[in-house]
Amino acid sequence: MVDPISIREAAEVLHLSPGRVHALVASEQVPAVKVGGRWLLERKEVERRRRQGVLKGRPFSARNAWALLRLASGEDPGELDPSVRSRLRKALAVEGLAQLAPRLVRRAQPRYFEAHRGEVPYVLRDPRFVASGVSAAGAYGFDLVPGREADGYVGAGAMKKFLSEHALRPGGPGANVRVRVVPDDAWDFPIGAELAPRAAVALDLAEEADPRSTAAGRAALDSLQLP
Repeated sequence: MVDPISIREAAEVLHLSPGRVHALVASEQVPAVKVGGRWLLERKEVERRRRQGVLKGRPFSARNAWALLRLASGEDPGELDPSVRSRLRKALAVEGLAQLAPRLVRRAQPRYFEAHRGEVPYVLRDPRFVASGVSAAGAYGFDLVPGREADGYVGAGAMKKFLSEHALRPGGPGANVRVRVVPDDAWDFPIGAELAPRAAVALDLAEEADPRSTAAGRAALDSLQLP
């Protein structure tokens, strides 16, 4: 970790009780590692969680989070119980995607890695990697120019080989590769998919610390034609 903070410090940043922060860690809504019996959180991840806003309602399961993001993108959400589809559509219509963002945290677990600069293009072209955030902004016409980094989704079951083949080393939020790990039971990207759904890309950008990324993401969220 680049800038680790304790549960108590995270509670101060989030304006929550330490018990509530423990609950967020336990439900994997905020990434943390246990060192010497203490939970440590990355300050930038805590700040990112703060920017998402107050959680109103229970988090969606990973599968339902992705179904909702596909609906918001005008895509087919796949096999979905009609009652669940109706509930997700209603949530989008009533609350909007920006307000629902805190409930979509289970869509993936962000992890950071360092790669050799020459390896980043190969990461981006890997068929197991589905680009998002700054790596997908240009393809969707968002007002943002990508740098020399990779940001995208990978299924949990593919992670071991993915990390090994690209020689990725653990890093902090400033690392040049961010992998958003999706639970296998929620991984429903078609073979060869290169881009995450438009709504997911917009949401990932809106949650960034960089003001330009945040602005581009929010503008993209506002432009979505919700069902």
